[in-house]
Amino acid sequence: MDLQGSGSLHWWLLLAAALFFFSFGQFGILITLYGVCFLAGVLVIMGYYGQVLSRSVLDQPTRQCPGSSSGIQSVRAAMEPATRVKNFDKRMTGASVIDDALKEVLECTVRDYIKPWYRQLSDHDAFLVDIWQCFQKVVITFASRSKDVDWMPYFTQRLVDDFGSHLRLYRRAAEKVRAHRTDEQYCQLLEEAFFDAEVEMEDNMCRDLVCTDPQHERQYLQDLSEVLLYLLLPKSDFQSKPFRYIVREVFVNGILAPTIDLLSDPDYINQYVAWLCYETSFTRETYLTVIHSSDLPEELEAVRDKVEEDIARWRSKDTGGSEDTAIKQNLNSLIFLRDTCNTRLKRLQEGAADLETLEEPDYLRYQSLYVMTLDDILNNNSALQAFIEFTKERGGQQYLFFYLNVEGFQAAAAQQMQHPAEGAEPDLTALRRAAMIIFDQYLSDKGISRIRIEPEFTKGLLQKIKGNMFAEDVFDVVQARVYQILHINFYEEFLQSPTYVKLLNDLGLLNPNQHQDGDAISLDDDLSAASGSGAGSVGSADEVPEGIDDGDTTSLDSLSSITSGGSSNTGDAYITAQITQTGIVKEPDKPGKSYAVFAVTVKKKVPYSEEEEIWDVYRRYSDFHDLNMILIEKFPDLQGPILPGKTMLKNIGKDFLDKRRRALDHYLRSLLKPDLWLRVAGLEELMTQFLAPGLWEKHKSEFSRKMDTIVNPLRNASKNVGQAVKSVPDGFGKVFNSKGAGEDGDNDSLAGKVCAGLDLEAADNIPLRIMLLLLDEVFDLRHKNMWLRRRMVAILRQLIKATFGDMINRKIVDHVNFMTSSEQMAEYVRAFRNSFWPNGVLAETRAARDEPTKMRTRVLCKAKMFGSVPDEMRTMMGTDSIRLGTYRVFNMFQHKRLNKRFLFVFLEGVLETLFPENKFRSLFRKQHSRSQRVKDAISRQEKAGPPVNNLRKRPTRR
Repeated sequence: MDLQGSGSLHWWLLLAAALFFFSFGQFGILITLYGVCFLAGVLVIMGYYGQVLSRSVLDQPTRQCPGSSSGIQSVRAAMEPATRVKNFDKRMTGASVIDDALKEVLECTVRDYIKPWYRQLSDHDAFLVDIWQCFQKVVITFASRSKDVDWMPYFTQRLVDDFGSHLRLYRRAAEKVRAHRTDEQYCQLLEEAFFDAEVEMEDNMCRDLVCTDPQHERQYLQDLSEVLLYLLLPKSDFQSKPFRYIVREVFVNGILAPTIDLLSDPDYINQYVAWLCYETSFTRETYLTVIHSSDLPEELEAVRDKVEEDIARWRSKDTGGSEDTAIKQNLNSLIFLRDTCNTRLKRLQEGAADLETLEEPDYLRYQSLYVMTLDDILNNNSALQAFIEFTKERGGQQYLFFYLNVEGFQAAAAQQMQHPAEGAEPDLTALRRAAMIIFDQYLSDKGISRIRIEPEFTKGLLQKIKGNMFAEDVFDVVQARVYQILHINFYEEFLQSPTYVKLLNDLGLLNPNQHQDGDAISLDDDLSAASGSGAGSVGSADEVPEGIDDGDTTSLDSLSSITSGGSSNTGDAYITAQITQTGIVKEPDKPGKSYAVFAVTVKKKVPYSEEEEIWDVYRRYSDFHDLNMILIEKFPDLQGPILPGKTMLKNIGKDFLDKRRRALDHYLRSLLKPDLWLRVAGLEELMTQFLAPGLWEKHKSEFSRKMDTIVNPLRNASKNVGQAVKSVPDGFGKVFNSKGAGEDGDNDSLAGKVCAGLDLEAADNIPLRIMLLLLDEVFDLRHKNMWLRRRMVAILRQLIKATFGDMINRKIVDHVNFMTSSEQMAEYVRAFRNSFWPNGVLAETRAARDEPTKMRTRVLCKAKMFGSVPDEMRTMMGTDSIRLGTYRVFNMFQHKRLNKRFLFVFLEGVLETLFPENKFRSLFRKQHSRSQRVKDAISRQEKAGPPVNNLRKRPTRR
């Protein structure tokens, strides 16, 4: 009924309105509009008058309405100053460059992280001012403490030791679980072995809980944040528990935990390392080496899938035309790379690959191998190392060590007898003592490393050492016999062993088309080779080309020339160069020695000249090498061509020389491009001097002299051994001995931190210390070959002393001071701001990278790391050792929990250095002693009892 009544009412109103409009017409409509406008005007006037009246009342505080409370006025007076922010001192660190950068970071932080939620609660700025002042006081306290800290010991000693110790722990853990590489739980076993070794190294302290358990990690960071807030926050703010807990949680969950999680991510580390390496470090050879030695199928599949996409893209462009040749070349390269990945994947599917050795290459099936003489082996660093390992396996290392000891003794004795100190006689007493050490160790009946040799060779040797006719050739007869024993019993067997084949591969001497022709190859600085019946044999003096000294004789083999891709011949002025011929030139001062020479045809046209000048110049490989070092020194940012690298043992085969000629011609033509000359000022003048008629005068750069100090001692083993002997005052027994590294006392040193194994001189010498840690831990020299390590120590010590002396220490100190200066700190803050707020806008969250992209990044990172190692270091250490050391460092960074461990070590070291008066060390030990591994180790020590003292007590005399 109600619905029906309301409906009928609507109809009656509608009927009345219709009758009204039909009765009055337009006049009725106007009357209605007039009434509506009148009512609206009355309401507007009433509202405006009420607003004006209320404002006038509020502006007169003395005028109070009857019954109003004075509390309203007090609340209004208390809230009034909150909207007026007074100016205050905003200085923080005392350096304006740092303060400006910090202010920008704080403003962006408040704008994007505080104001969005605070403005929903209040419009007053008092809270924001308090936040600013609190941050200012924290920065002031931190800056005042930092200014009093000497960062030099930390960056040059502790940080290097921590990294080396971390690498040692990883190496020991990897060796322990090497047999389980193919297991699915390999990573878990590796981490367990790592943290077990940490307990022993850190003396009952282990960080496994904070690295593996997120709950313990969060608790650890909260405890650490509490201590830092106590040290940095103002006392009034720290005593406020709600404020302290909020700041702690924000600091832990918003800053510390995400930062540690990001920096420990293996993919982030791979991206950063690849970014740090130069683009020139990524070469075809290093990339193929990484593909051939990859043991992860996911890497190979990711590369193969990307290559197949590129193949499809290039095939879509293969429609003929002018670029058809380049397209087909790219397709052939991509197809070769795809086949290489498929071959490696097939091998991994057939059987597990050995991580410590390369895939068994095809060169093991070669029928003809390059034959190195015994002298070549003794004079080559990598070859000698392999020969030492071979003789050690067969129990004949004493003969080799005796021979090397005698070489060192002869070098040291000859230098002291022929070049004694000014105004002094040769120290025969010291030489006799050194000779007696060799005799007692190797030739006496009670020698610890006695060698078996016929008595007629040692007869009268002791009398010669002690007699008045003592000379440096006192061991010549015995040494000659030992040389025969090495040649007959070990050298010939060594040539038939897989170790020798692997050595040839390491030296780049495994050419299947290369046959041994009986040529004697010399090891000198240039592309040298002895004369023989191979290609490029020496002719008569009548064939001497123009530009070569008359004392040299040569025969140039004409080779097919290639088109020059250098500067264009069009235009008013140009210069082109092309290597057209190559040959062998004898050295007049060194019979039997020769070197390769390259004939360069130069064409030049100067402006306003109709004639073209043509001449030939003759350059050795060492000339190109000298030019390349000058380019590196004068133009460090030049992204130019790569000079073909030196070879360990040179040959004069026609194929090799032709390959070298093409590579050098490409290198030369790349430097003659006009656009490169326009970009690099001074390059045109240098290249014009290099191509000028006549001989090229060596311009030994500073870099060249430094490297010659390293490379030249490796050219002659006897000189190098002599330097090693002179560097050890306790005699020859410490230079060469029959015990391998890792035996006896070496195991004890490997169990502790790396700094425990350095001598006092190395510990005080910053560059020598860093280099030794690099050699010991990255390339495992201490554990692998103590002889090679001692040899390298002598060379490094000689290098630092000869080239820099104490100046390099000062340069390192200056560099650390520069990196911690106010200008650099401001740069760090600005870099942080630009990364989080690019162009002043908060950066978006990074998109997650797919797994194939991460795998390709791994391959790129490994290739760049391997390619970044200098050729001189590969010469000293060997390519295989460099590869294994590089992969060891790379694989260490692929474990996120182990990366977290190193970040925590780094953080703890910084805090201990920053707050030396506080007991951070004991705090960290207490935190990391909660591990079950530590408790088990302590219980085992308690059961074993105190260590037994094996020293006998001296009898007491009455």
